[in-house]
Amino acid sequence: MSIYDIRRMQMLLEIQERGTVIAAAEALSLTPSAVSQQIATLEKETGTPLLQRIGRRVQLTSAGLIVVDSARSILRELDRMQTSVANLTGEPAGVVRLAIFQSAAFALLPATLTYLAEHAPSLTLQVLQIDPETGTSLTRSREYDMVLSEAYPHHHIPEYPELHSELLTEDPLSLIVPSTSTITSIEEAHALPWVLEMEQNTSRSWALNQCRTAGFEPVIRYSANDMITNSNLVKAGFAVTIVPGFILSSLSTTEGLRIVELPGKPSRKIFTAVRRESAANPAIAMVRQALHHAVQVAFGEHDKTETA
Repeated sequence: MSIYDIRRMQMLLEIQERGTVIAAAEALSLTPSAVSQQIATLEKETGTPLLQRIGRRVQLTSAGLIVVDSARSILRELDRMQTSVANLTGEPAGVVRLAIFQSAAFALLPATLTYLAEHAPSLTLQVLQIDPETGTSLTRSREYDMVLSEAYPHHHIPEYPELHSELLTEDPLSLIVPSTSTITSIEEAHALPWVLEMEQNTSRSWALNQCRTAGFEPVIRYSANDMITNSNLVKAGFAVTIVPGFILSSLSTTEGLRIVELPGKPSRKIFTAVRRESAANPAIAMVRQALHHAVQVAFGEHDKTETA
């Protein structure tokens, strides 16, 4: 009797949630052929088809549904076991794998690592800079242990019952213009060239909505996924843009920039998410504590912890 590989079961679970092998492979940072090969091996181990094709999508067979239901239970028990063992000593130790998006890495990572080196020398933090959506998938599939994510105002964020979320901070969003500019509101920026992130980014769609609410369609002359680059274009007088406070705190200097408040003083929520059964693990708790410390270093804020 075969003992099924839990990694292959995780791949099948991801296919169920994504609907296609290609989408599952992207979420797992694998090639579609690699995922297909692993699923074929799992089908040989189980002795029955686990997927059936319906148009361009795939659907789990009855056997496939049984496998993924069992996989969820097994994965939860693995997390419970690891947390129970870790709590025997209570010492934050081992390896925690953190998926973090760019602007948060700029603002928080150095202070986070410094805090851990001082308060948890037996703990190693492995870091991957990646977009929040992919980071969430990697955390759910156990490739990573924690994801730092964001929620822009009025943007829906999928909720996953297997994840435990904790608010880290609220990051203010502001219009930045060259220091030589005289504009005092977003409405006055209607005729200026803009630089925004690429089209697939939530930050871009949110900024576009702000412009449209102000009554104009922005002239997007430059597009780049690096907000530091975008801010430097503003400093040089070539564009205006909307940035979060994380970016402003990461710049070596804000000389050459002027900050213009947006209507309602909006902010994005920054939060951590971990698998629910691992939330009580001392190592996970220590990394969250280190991130809260890093926020205070960056902004001088008090803790704003909320959990779900």
